Amino acid sequence: MPACDEVKLLLGPFDDGELEPHEMEDVALHVVSCTACKAALEDYRSLGMALRDCSPKLEVEGFTAAVLKRIDQIPRPLRIRLRHYLDDFAVHLRGVVPLVAAGALAALLTGWFVTPYAQRLLHHSPNIVQLAAGERHHIESPQQHSSGGGQDVASDESESSMITLSDDPTTTVIWLPNQP
Repeated sequence: MPACDEVKLLLGPFDDGELEPHEMEDVALHVVSCTACKAALEDYRSLGMALRDCSPKLEVEGFTAAVLKRIDQIPRPLRIRLRHYLDDFAVHLRGVVPLVAAGALAALLTGWFVTPYAQRLLHHSPNIVQLAAGERHHIESPQQHSSGGGQDVASDESESSMITLSDDPTTTVIWLPNQP
């Protein structure tokens, strides 16, 4: 069994439950048989209770929110703020990049498929583009055109000619008279 001097050193940790199981057992057996060590242990307990009673009780409710609020009030270095900004920007950019890529691909494919047809339309009938642009052209009636010396591919000699075609290499005009 340990001596009183050794046990008195272990009374504080014994009261707090910080000793190994075999040491706790040795101190407990000694305290039961020794009145001086038992009185010292009671002094430790009363001192511990007095210290706990005199300390202010902290409010646990709202403690976390108060700590987080104080942490938010601490100014952050520029490099950390910049890193957070760039991280947020990268998160938003992840969704935008595929959309922009899909739009660009759709535009390229549309241009690739439509360009040959648009060029063919522009080269074969330039007046359609001009008319679409809002330009006004004077179109001769079949009688005016045939008397003007143009080469007619097909012309009806009667006054009620319905269709006249011109073989002018840049323009093909189909003239329909106004209906009554």
